[in-house]
Amino acid sequence: MLHYVIIGNGGAGVSALQAIREVDKTSDITIISREQHPAYSPCSLPNLIAGEVDKPTIFRFDKQFYHRLNARFMKNAEALEIVPKDKEVKLADGDRVKFDKLLVAAGAKPIAPKEIKGLELNGVHVMGTLDSALGILAHINQGASRVVVVGGGFMGVETATMLKKRGIEVSIVEMLPRILYRMLDPDMSDEVAEILKNHDIKLVLNDTVESVNGKKTVTSVSLGKNTLRCDMVVLAIGVTPNVDIVKGSGIEVNQGVIVDSKMQTNKKNIYAAGDIAEVREQIEGKQGSFAIWPNAIEQGRIAGLNMTGRLIKYEGAEVVNVLDVFDTPVVAMGRTSLEIGKCKVISRFTPHASKKILLKNNRMLGLQFVGTIRNAGTFYSLMKKGSDVSSVEERLLDDNLVIAPDAVPPK
Repeated sequence: MLHYVIIGNGGAGVSALQAIREVDKTSDITIISREQHPAYSPCSLPNLIAGEVDKPTIFRFDKQFYHRLNARFMKNAEALEIVPKDKEVKLADGDRVKFDKLLVAAGAKPIAPKEIKGLELNGVHVMGTLDSALGILAHINQGASRVVVVGGGFMGVETATMLKKRGIEVSIVEMLPRILYRMLDPDMSDEVAEILKNHDIKLVLNDTVESVNGKKTVTSVSLGKNTLRCDMVVLAIGVTPNVDIVKGSGIEVNQGVIVDSKMQTNKKNIYAAGDIAEVREQIEGKQGSFAIWPNAIEQGRIAGLNMTGRLIKYEGAEVVNVLDVFDTPVVAMGRTSLEIGKCKVISRFTPHASKKILLKNNRMLGLQFVGTIRNAGTFYSLMKKGSDVSSVEERLLDDNLVIAPDAVPPK
């Protein structure tokens, strides 16, 4: 009988647990989590902050979930080191957990720049976990009314939107010249910026927070150019693969942990999945870490099945971001024009929606919509297949276009 060990209780870890149990009903499974909570949906954390959902609803399963799957759930247990030759995981409390098959699904850690002074003050929160969201909620309930969100990417804009829904005065500080820099082209970014401004969210661009000020609690932040008064600071800069856990193990790492199409690392019987893993994406086969929920779920499932001996190939990560900004959908698929370089741009801007498609060699490599999601799924299918869209190119952005992906031949 085998002992499967899973480090991480997020989307990938829990998906792997379920996949293993589908095939292997009897072997031991241990799932190690550095958090105190059972599995929850991180996608719901902004909604929790906005007051749109309550805490019980963000837990993904009932209280008997781990018991029902006959899995040992180790909470508040931080895995510090993996020793492949001894087939063991060392924990922070000195305990050691032996394994026959190991999945590293330790996710990504929020970015908190060490050069910012005053991050230890009461009122500073790092967005990314349930505990941090609960801390933000507690601060709101104590009367916080003015917040600075550090970071104007996906996480920062989403967090700012949700805080504004609570009636809080919100400023976003972004070091780059525009928000959603890695997700949208400048003209589409401007569209979203306009929505935020119309909802009284202040945007401070081309600037950085140098220090958080206050004696015990936050009273202001000092920027490179001026000072913003506030009683709460939320760091929502983004995440980076939590690769510290594999240091010294001999497991190959680039940006994330490198895996093959079976989600296996260069070490036998050791797999990686989710935000920590570096994989190929579906459109152009480029390597990277694509930290979105559907990718984590699917990678965990593939890893779990392969750990049981099934030979299942991972087809690649989705490159899709969907954001809701005050009930306006924002969709970005594939790459931006900055990433692609020279490309053909088809765009259409109306009072209700802004649409943009990026083409190269008659293939769709990028899509950005603000205000609509119409045909987005179909377009993504065309992108994945590498279809030649030259025959319908002029009609792609027509509202009444109906197109079946199979009707367009692959390139």
